[in-house]
Amino acid sequence: MKNRVLILIPILFFLMLQISHAQDSSFTEVTDIDMLKAKLSLHTESTNSIESNFVQEKHLWMLNEVLISEGVFLFKKEHSVRWQYNTPIEYTIVIHNGVFTIISNNKVNEFGIDSNPLFHEINKMIVTAIRGDFIDNPDFTALFFENNDQYLARLKPTNSKVGAMLETIEIFFDKQNMEVVKVVFKEPGDDFTSIVFKDKEINSYLSDDRFLIEKK
Repeated sequence: MKNRVLILIPILFFLMLQISHAQDSSFTEVTDIDMLKAKLSLHTESTNSIESNFVQEKHLWMLNEVLISEGVFLFKKEHSVRWQYNTPIEYTIVIHNGVFTIISNNKVNEFGIDSNPLFHEINKMIVTAIRGDFIDNPDFTALFFENNDQYLARLKPTNSKVGAMLETIEIFFDKQNMEVVKVVFKEPGDDFTSIVFKDKEINSYLSDDRFLIEKK
């Protein structure tokens, strides 16, 4: 199960340069947190869908190389998500109508989110990262930083089971439009996954058919 979860955590996503974690000297703590929370809440409420290409980098301390994957990401309010990895292998994760589906090697595996506490927590984590929907969320403690171009929210899970496999989530927002531009998932130790979005379309029409799985 742990290996499967670690495959899911790449899930996550958002965006293109090697990470400069929050310790990066270019980031300083946000002084007006209420202002930032208000801007994030407004953007979250107005975001109904996201369609984007993504580049994912998986950094493993035991390997010298970085594992790079590319694909297409879809999100539809409230909780429909599709991660479609196209290279170097085809691999798809879909969350829709309370079902967590993994498609790999032409095999389809489904898991009921509510019947599986671990997948329930992973689902909440994904949606939180995607939507930036973490304001006063009891599932995370949050610290906020900024530089000239971006805001950075560093989230630490309060759930001990999630914390055992995921130390922090770092979400980078563009200051001009408050869109998520990068997400970094840090595991205990030195391993981390970064996901960068490009060619995003916000609030375009997404049919539910985009989240349905064709079973062969």
